[in-house]
Amino acid sequence: MARKIALITGGGDCPGINAFLASAVRRGSSEYGAEFVGIRNAFSGLADDDPEKYLMPLHNENVIGLENRSSTILDSSRFNPFTEDNLARGYPQKILANLEKMGIDGILGTGGNDTILSAQRFESLGLPTVMAPKSIDNDVSGTDVMLGFRTAIYFGAQAARSTADSARAHRRISVVEVMGRQAGWLALEIGVASGADLITIPERPVDLNEFCSAVKRIYSKYNCANLVIAEGTSIQYEDPVIKRAREESGVVRALLEETPELDAFGNPKLGGISQILRRVLKIELGLKKIEEIRSTDLGFTLRGLAPQADDIILGLRFGIKAADILLGEKRTGLMVGIDGLEIVDVPYEEALKPKTVNRSDRELAALGVFISSS
Repeated sequence: MARKIALITGGGDCPGINAFLASAVRRGSSEYGAEFVGIRNAFSGLADDDPEKYLMPLHNENVIGLENRSSTILDSSRFNPFTEDNLARGYPQKILANLEKMGIDGILGTGGNDTILSAQRFESLGLPTVMAPKSIDNDVSGTDVMLGFRTAIYFGAQAARSTADSARAHRRISVVEVMGRQAGWLALEIGVASGADLITIPERPVDLNEFCSAVKRIYSKYNCANLVIAEGTSIQYEDPVIKRAREESGVVRALLEETPELDAFGNPKLGGISQILRRVLKIELGLKKIEEIRSTDLGFTLRGLAPQADDIILGLRFGIKAADILLGEKRTGLMVGIDGLEIVDVPYEEALKPKTVNRSDRELAALGVFISSS
C-alpha cells in the first residue's frame, strides 16, 4: 500500500489546515514509516510541466509547532483538472503521470465540496485518496463541523459585536456581510453569537418590503439596528423595492448589472449584498444620509486567522484518522469527519450531499433569522 504520500490543500484557506498536515505527517511517519511531501498549489502544482518545483518535503522535525500557524503552508488553488477544456488537454492523466514519476502512491488532503469532488474523480482513475473537510461555510455533509468554522465564528462574532456597540453609540444601522453562497451556517452562528437583531441566510428568500419594515421597527424602537447578512442572501431583482433603489442609486444599478465571475468549478464569486441593502434601507426608511447605515464585509477576514483551540484539536484528530485509514486500514475514497465527539469516515458521495440550514422557521425566527411571510 501507499508509502510515499502527497499532502495537498485545495480551495479556500482557513484555520486548522496546518494542524491536519502536522498530525498526518507525525502519525504516518512514526506509526507506518511513510514518507510525506507537500504539494504547493494543490492540483495546479501537480499539473505543472515541472511539478517537482512545487514539492515541500514534510517530516517530524519541520512540522513542529505547525498546528498553531494560520492559513496553509502549502498555498492553495481552485484549479479544476476535470473541466471540459482541461479534460481535452489531458490534465487528469498528466497529474497521474506526474505522481507516478515522483513515486507518490496516494494523497491526503483538505478541501471543500470542489476539492473533494476532484478527489472522488481521481479515485475512479485509481488514485488512492483520503480527505478532511475544511471551509468556514461548514457546507459539507458527513461532519458536524469543518476545519476553520469554529475559529471563523469566534472572530466573526467579536467583529459583529464591535460594530453593534458602535452602532448603538452613534444611533446607526450596522450591516455585517459574511460568506455563505448556498449555506447560511456562518451567518446564522455569527449572528446568534453576536446578538444580531436580524440575520439573513440563503435558505430563506427575503421579501424586501417586509425586511425593511422589520428593520424600521427595530430602528425606531432602539435607535440602532444590527444585521448579519449572508453573501448569498436571496432577493428578487424584480422586487419593487429593488426597482426603486435601482432608479435612485447609481451604486445599486452598477452592482445589479455586474455579472459575477465564475470560479473553476462554475460557482459564482459573490460579495456586495451589504452595499445593496445599505442603500435600499436608506431609501425605504427615508434616512437623510448614507452614513446612518454602515456596512462591514468580513469576507476573507475570517479565513487567514490563527486557529482557535477547537480547530487545532479537530485538525490533529482529522490528521490521525486520515493517516490511519490510508496507511493502516488501507481504505481510500473516504472523507474524515466528526459526529458528536467521535471522529468518523464517510464515502465521498455522502460528503458531497448538500448541507444547508435545515431548521424550522419557528426555531430560526426565535434566533433572529428573518423569515418572510410569503
